[in-house]
Parts: sequence; C-alpha cells; structure tokens
Amino acid sequence: MRPIRFAAIAAMLGGALALGHATPAAAASMESTSIALPAQTIIFLPVYVAEDKGLWKGLGLNVTLHDITGIGSTNAMLGGSVDFAVQSGESLIRGNIRGRHMLGIALMADGEAFELDARAPSFPGFDRSAPLAKRMAALKGKKIGVDAPNTVVEALVRFFAAKAGLSATTDMTLVYMQPTEAIAALKSGSIDAAMLNFPWNETAQREGAIVLGSGLTDLPELTPAIATTTTTRSDFCNSHESICGKLAHGYVEAHKFIHEHPAQALQIAEKRMPNANLSDLQKSMPLILATTPLVPRYQPAGFAHAQQIMVVGGMMRKDEMRTSFTGMFTNKYVDMFAPPSK
Repeated sequence: MRPIRFAAIAAMLGGALALGHATPAAAASMESTSIALPAQTIIFLPVYVAEDKGLWKGLGLNVTLHDITGIGSTNAMLGGSVDFAVQSGESLIRGNIRGRHMLGIALMADGEAFELDARAPSFPGFDRSAPLAKRMAALKGKKIGVDAPNTVVEALVRFFAAKAGLSATTDMTLVYMQPTEAIAALKSGSIDAAMLNFPWNETAQREGAIVLGSGLTDLPELTPAIATTTTTRSDFCNSHESICGKLAHGYVEAHKFIHEHPAQALQIAEKRMPNANLSDLQKSMPLILATTPLVPRYQPAGFAHAQQIMVVGGMMRKDEMRTSFTGMFTNKYVDMFAPPSK
C-alpha cells in the first residue's frame, strides 16, 4: 500500500474516538464487520472492551461478534462467513504453512495463559516444587481434558508431556470437552487433569484442583508468545483497508483502556461471562494485565516460539518449520495509531 494512502486512512480515523460516542464524520462513514470467537474467556478481554465501551462504533465501525467453538471460528473466517477470527498464533502459522492463507493484524495476548490443573487423588504425593520433567512424568496413563483437537490447548498438553519424554498420543488419553465440562469431570473423577485458561483454571483450583504446570511460569522459553491474535483472510485488508484500520485502532484503544482502567475492564469481563465466578475473574486480572501488551503489536520472536510449541508437541513436522514469518502478520494498521515501538 502506498504511504500516502495510509496517511489518508489515518487522517480519516484519527480523532474519531470518543469512548463510545461516534463523531458526525465517523457516523457518516459507518462500516460493518464481524469477528468469530472460539471460546468464552477473559483472555479475549480486548474484544469485549472494544465492543462494550463503544470504541469501534466511535471509529465508525459496527462489529458483530459470533461465538463459534474451536477451529470452527477459523473455518468460518476462511470461508467468508465472518471477516475476522480470534485464534492462536499456532493456528495462524500452521494454516499458512498448509495453504490456508491468513494475516494477523493485532496481537491480543503475548503469554500462554494456560494451566494444567488436576484432581489431587489422581496424583498422590505430588510435589509442585519438583522439576518440571518429574511433574510431567506423572501424566503417564492419565486422562487429560482439552477443548478440541488441533488447538493450542492440545499443543500445550503435548509440549508439557514432551518435557518428560511422553507422547500425548500413546502415553495418555486426551478427552475433548469445554472448560466447564472439564471442571465437572475433574470433580467426578472421570478425567485426571485438564488444560484450562483463565478464569476457568481459577475455578478448578477453588473447587480443589492442584496445578501441575503453568504455561507462564514453567515455560519461560515460550515468552513472548503469539497467544491470541485477530486474523483475517490474507487478501481481505487489500480491499477493506478502512475496516482493518478501524478494527486495529479499536484494539489500540482497548489495550490502553485495560491497563489504565483495570477495574472497569473487569466489570466488562464479568458482564460478558455471567456464568464465571467473580472472585475467579478477579484473581485472573493480574495475569491478564501481564499478558495483554500495552500495544497490540506483534513481535517476530513470538512466532518462532509458537512454531516451537507445534513442532515439539507433534502438531507440525520439522521439515515444515519456517525461518521467516513474513506475510503471516502485519503491524502497519496498529502502527498507524499506536506509539512508536522502542
């Protein structure tokens, strides 16, 4: 895209934001778009804030949110049913490598905010201070809950298992279920452990689960990550530059709002997740703040880390590995409205 054209878009969008109140100029140029969300989680807080605070509407963009579980959200975006999908960096990379061409335009989370939670009776004598490999060795022969096949959740289980030389395919049984179902299954004893994101991990622990491993504290080699990204078809922004610019601008403002007004952001999360326990959401907020970048800008190192998860976890072949991720993401729309990177 020519620089002069970007300047024109920035000039059109700049100043339109008024925390929920569209300016006359924004209202006159109102556009519509759609985003598919694969789950209900506080990790998607930037989406909830941008929508509920009217940030996108203030920029002249009506955004319709669709709940489409798991990989179905990405399929809906690729099929054209929706314009954007919230997904993991792992899905973005693997899709591009295997011919499903996509472009990330905003990074929403840069840390793998997942924990492997377990029912204590399944792991007698468990020592949380033991080396990670020893802790993960206890997974042998166990039933582990994950949300769906071929997701980052499954990839992380495989990555943890590999720390002890175990295979998630032959040394344990993976059971596919959503977080609330997994928590109930932990209590009943029908599964032994589950990989859960926030706030569901807090719920499981409040109901008696123990933490076997944390993606944030036990896997420092994966930080920074491309944990959550908003993605579109590779050619969408070429013909919809204004929509991509407005969407990214809304994320820039949402990330700023979350860090400057965490209490209000928490209220939005509570509204969006009425079935979640308030204390669990409250306990999740510090880590959500830590993994929500001040600016939704991609770091190339995060893509290398996401690729590592898939290769070690058996979700990608070594001969598919890339040394460059050019064309899979862009920071140009975020950079139109965000402070310069340092």
